[in-house]
Amino acid sequence: MTGVWLPLAATVLAAALTWWCCLRPMARKRSCHGTPDPGLHEELRAAREELQRLRGETTPTPFTDPTDRPETLNR
Repeated sequence: MTGVWLPLAATVLAAALTWWCCLRPMARKRSCHGTPDPGLHEELRAAREELQRLRGETTPTPFTDPTDRPETLNR
């Protein structure tokens, strides 16, 4: 019976820490991390635009058959 108390206490402690650090601030309409950086959103937008531009510029390469080789003469 005493072997049950340690895992039970660890589970209760984990639940309490989760409530205190994450759920409680979200319930108060705050996040558990800092506010997002406005410069970050600008960088993400620019990166997405560049990715779309790069995807539009690429052309698929034709498939090359590995058996398509120059003919060799058998001696």
